[in-house]
Amino acid sequence: MCSERYEHTHFAHPMTGHRQFLVIDDNPDSRFLLVKTLLRKFPQSLLQECQDSDVALVAARNPRLDVIVAHRASDVDGPELVRLLRHTNPDVPIVMVSGLDRSAVAAEAGATVFLNYDEWLRIGTVVSDLLSPEDAANPSHR
Repeated sequence: MCSERYEHTHFAHPMTGHRQFLVIDDNPDSRFLLVKTLLRKFPQSLLQECQDSDVALVAARNPRLDVIVAHRASDVDGPELVRLLRHTNPDVPIVMVSGLDRSAVAAEAGATVFLNYDEWLRIGTVVSDLLSPEDAANPSHR
């Protein structure tokens, strides 16, 4: 299952230069927290949500993705999901989130950064920090 959420720009199109994020989590409540927090930081962004790895991997092929936020899919754990995502899109920053300290495992799997789920309110800041100053000034970079 995969869906797109728009806030303020219901008809956002990839060519408009809005940020594009992919959020993958098998738990809809946890995914909702991440998405809502990202929308607060990036209100004009396009967010795609997925809970299954197959659909997420297809979505990850989008060369215009700015960041992927991944917890786990319904059929794959977090580290394996990150490995698959990294293989699918080697250049996009990946934030792996987990309720356990899996920072070493996340890095080994290919995540750019790890965030403990207890700190989910920081996801907007973490994502913002991943975007280079050049990217922050020009969101239509991709």
